Amino acid sequence: MTAVAKPTNADKAREAWGEVPDWVQRLAEACDTGGLNQTARKIKMSPALVSLVIRKRHHATYAKAEARVREMLMTPIISCPVLGLISAEQCHSQQQTPFTSINPLAVAVYRACRGGCRHWAAKEHDHAA
Repeated sequence: MTAVAKPTNADKAREAWGEVPDWVQRLAEACDTGGLNQTARKIKMSPALVSLVIRKRHHATYAKAEARVREMLMTPIISCPVLGLISAEQCHSQQQTPFTSINPLAVAVYRACRGGCRHWAAKEHDHAA
């Protein structure tokens, strides 16, 4: 008996999307390399949602998923006005850090993020205010 090869996430994306957008391709490749659960944790999305996106079965907009993939998987190094070159993941983490006046560097980062930095994801944070 010949074993049938299990389709990869990249295969699933090609089958579902036809012409696969670059960000979906990158997401599928990341899942094939590091596993779906680990990739989902890395981009802070549920594994179920990642699977739905790859299979093009998500019934809402893909904008948030696309933004997460581009930020966390496709732009690994960005230029922070305070910290210099950092990972997109570190940038995202810094944006979510609450204000503290104890550390002058933390104050500078907090102010830079909210003071017009082009990497500030204000739309994600506005609903919490």
